[in-house]
Amino acid sequence: MKRAMAAAGLAASLLGGLAVGPAMAQNNSSAPVDISADEQETITSQCKTIFRGAVEVLQETSRLRAAKMTLYNQKKAKGDGGNGCGNVDRVEAEGEVFYVTPKQVVRGDRATYDYSSDTIVVTGNVVAVQGQDVARGDRMVVNTKTNDVRMESSAKGAGKKNRVRAVVYPSTSSSTSGDSKKPAAKP
Repeated sequence: MKRAMAAAGLAASLLGGLAVGPAMAQNNSSAPVDISADEQETITSQCKTIFRGAVEVLQETSRLRAAKMTLYNQKKAKGDGGNGCGNVDRVEAEGEVFYVTPKQVVRGDRATYDYSSDTIVVTGNVVAVQGQDVARGDRMVVNTKTNDVRMESSAKGAGKKNRVRAVVYPSTSSSTSGDSKKPAAKP
């Protein structure tokens, strides 16, 4: 049961932390977390839990989907008691990872959340959408404490430099179309 509680805590942190900018509404980290998958395997000797097959994590209005999600717990020192596994320190999601909120969608092939550095790294054909705004690259790094975001790409542009791509629609106070209130488009 402690392993399931640790998994829920990790999922809450992951869902509350991923952002493409400071406008992201954060989840209530104490809200219930619902994790479903085709199967779950806990390997206590390695301090990890693996969810496989159509993994879906829901918390409030946020959703994380992936083919596989692995939660890694810290190994306790022998003198700390318990089963030798402590708090979750890293989660890895793979296989068409989608993070969806009412205002944003982030898609990538893989995502890793590291508690010690408070960072989420999304890699592989990354697409981040907020309203009509779209950013694309190969790698997006998000600091969950500061909401600082760095997008990188290996796509070559003019001058043979690596280039990211973003399409941003400025909002204007005279706009009556309500575009800034539209939900995120699908990547």
